Amino acid sequence: MSRDLKAGDELENSYVDERVKFLLPQFEDLAPYKLNQRKNGIGDLQGWKKLAISEARLLKINYPDDKPEELKTYGTCLRQITALKKALKTAARTDLKDAALYNPVCTIITHFGEALSEQFATYKATQSELYRKDVQERRQPENRIQIDLTNSLKFAYNVLLEIKNGKDVLDKAKPKTEEEKKSLTDEWLSLANWMDVSCSLALATGRRMGEIHLSARFQKIDDYTVKFKGQLKGKSRRVKLGEKALPIREASFEIPTLLNTELICCALQWLEAKGKKFSHDEDPERVNRRFSKTLNQHCKEFDIFPEDERTYHKFRAAYFRACVVNAGIDAFDFIDYAEKILIDRDETTINSYKRYEIKSGSITRI
Repeated sequence: MSRDLKAGDELENSYVDERVKFLLPQFEDLAPYKLNQRKNGIGDLQGWKKLAISEARLLKINYPDDKPEELKTYGTCLRQITALKKALKTAARTDLKDAALYNPVCTIITHFGEALSEQFATYKATQSELYRKDVQERRQPENRIQIDLTNSLKFAYNVLLEIKNGKDVLDKAKPKTEEEKKSLTDEWLSLANWMDVSCSLALATGRRMGEIHLSARFQKIDDYTVKFKGQLKGKSRRVKLGEKALPIREASFEIPTLLNTELICCALQWLEAKGKKFSHDEDPERVNRRFSKTLNQHCKEFDIFPEDERTYHKFRAAYFRACVVNAGIDAFDFIDYAEKILIDRDETTINSYKRYEIKSGSITRI
């Protein structure tokens, strides 16, 4: 029987938690031995190679894929593998009996993770190919969908304007006591539904959920341009600035906005004060665990896309298509412009946005 992921519970993934408790002691026992012994095992102690094979079999049992063999992708298994690799590395920092074995244990985790992923390499390839074909089919002229941002942008504007006006009142107030100051702040924080604020920011800036609720930092450049820092995807990339090369997460990028930047900067500050934004150095997985289910349900109230396509990530597509219109981007520059403002080199994902066209008369910026 397949085991359900508890995606709505912050930091809870019972399957991964159980596997970490089993695997990490095995890796620690292997750590003192030579490289070949760590791989193949010694005595009754299994090496990381056999452990990876066993783990792959266990994943398939717990998260089966009932499609025909040529269409199997084991999508849930692939997600759990990613989660397991992260959880093992995290647990190794604090849960080893002998902290001196940390580095060799991390090496074993890396080899184990690579071997486990290799067990699913054909399914990953199938997943990528099916996605590519789906994107190609959906972007055909007969399958394109017209989207209208008017209602959602007006709503987002009103939500963020209420927060900005409330902040102006708060800043001008001169509370005489800490209790009065707290009361005024609480009043400001009660002006909006945090889910409306989150969705409004995603639409107006095109940033991902993990960025809005954890890594993003905005600084006003002009009325409709911000300096954005906190890019999550492509974390291994480095961006050259002068003679320095910074990790992409620490680099700053100029991006356009669909709402006034003062509203956007204030709203992000409000989310943080509301306790809905993690500190920048947290694991982005916390955002998915805590907010993904709630926000993907809430965003269905925004009527930009057909109801069955309304997800939080689709705000990114709406934002990009609106920016293309606002900037008057030529079709030949579509990919380059996407890479510039979305900071994304995945052409398959970018091409998927070609499925959507802005409806004539739609508002694309307020």
